[in-house]
Amino acid sequence: MKLSEINKILSGQINEDITFNKIRTSSKEIEKGDLFLAINKGHDYINEAIKNGAVAIICEKYLDIPSIKVDDSILALGQIAHYIRSLYNIPLIAITGSVGKTTTKELIYLVLSKKYKVLKSNKNQNNHIGLPLTLLNLDETYDIVVTELGMNHFNEISYLSKICNPNYAIITNIGTAHIGNLGSKKNILKAKLEILDGMNEKKLIINNEDKYLKKIKNTIKVDTKSLNIKNIKYGFIQKFDIENVHFVFNSFKHLLNDVYIAIKVGLLFNIDLSLISEAISEYQTMDGRLNIINKEYKIIDDSYNSSYEALIGGLDILKNESNKKFIILGDMLELGKYSIKYHKKINKYLNKVKNKEVLLIGNYTKFIKGIHFDSIDDIIGYLKSNIKENDIVYIKGSRKFNLDKIKTRI
Repeated sequence: MKLSEINKILSGQINEDITFNKIRTSSKEIEKGDLFLAINKGHDYINEAIKNGAVAIICEKYLDIPSIKVDDSILALGQIAHYIRSLYNIPLIAITGSVGKTTTKELIYLVLSKKYKVLKSNKNQNNHIGLPLTLLNLDETYDIVVTELGMNHFNEISYLSKICNPNYAIITNIGTAHIGNLGSKKNILKAKLEILDGMNEKKLIINNEDKYLKKIKNTIKVDTKSLNIKNIKYGFIQKFDIENVHFVFNSFKHLLNDVYIAIKVGLLFNIDLSLISEAISEYQTMDGRLNIINKEYKIIDDSYNSSYEALIGGLDILKNESNKKFIILGDMLELGKYSIKYHKKINKYLNKVKNKEVLLIGNYTKFIKGIHFDSIDDIIGYLKSNIKENDIVYIKGSRKFNLDKIKTRI
């Protein structure tokens, strides 16, 4: 690819044309012949990128070597990603929702990979930087792209959708995440529906169990009825049948709607039901997302983040367990004026869990009944003094609290 070709997209100021190999944003990953796109602090590592073999640079300042000077390198990243997407006429599936985006993406990836070569976003790369970085890896070897789109405010998903131009859009649910910024669930729905803004044909797949999504017209609705799901058995492992095919899902009940969406996508892409079942059985929970760690006691590490709906799902798992339970909770953030209300509501679900101790940290958890601690170290000390064999430790809180540290120190 030529530097002048990229400059046409960016309308930047090019000082010399040159041919380059790949576009990279990490100076450490630069190989000989690559172009280095400096974003944020990347401007401090331009010399390192050149030393590692970069033959051209895109950045926000003038350089003596072959380069394009732009006003906003993050905007340039999005423009380049959009251009690369336009070069490949292959299906792109974009996923959004208050809870379950990453789980749904991973499940769909497993299902589609049974038949196709699939490019997916890494971890939760779902914002104005992460999505474009995913698309920089797109080339002629891929058959399908699966990515997730996240947001905190209005217009963010619209921007991402216009970059990636989805062929299929998925909304997993409408919950309370970011309600502090958006003000209501109706506004959250409105923000999620921005996923349609970059689409030519509006192929929207929705969780038909969600009371907000089920009202949308002209959608591909997914639920147990539409998939003809039978014989559902709940537990730490979920089991069910479709036609004569048996399914086993190695995670928890409240993630089943994500499984159903992945099954529907597999069917839309003409994958045999037995292969879809095989893919679902291969799913492993990601670190910090309902990950079970078996020691002399059981740790359920759900510490990656927290929202009202996800926490309720976690507590639902615990209510059927007879063993002693230590429930460790940190604040649910970005709830704004609803923060006290939703933290108080958690008490109702905790009351359904018997034989428990609730260990709390944060400001809003003071509205939850339990023992409040000032630090993670204090919680760890308490656990070490009180935990016994076969007990269960459930950890859930927003990332700010770093509750993931607990699992390695008890």
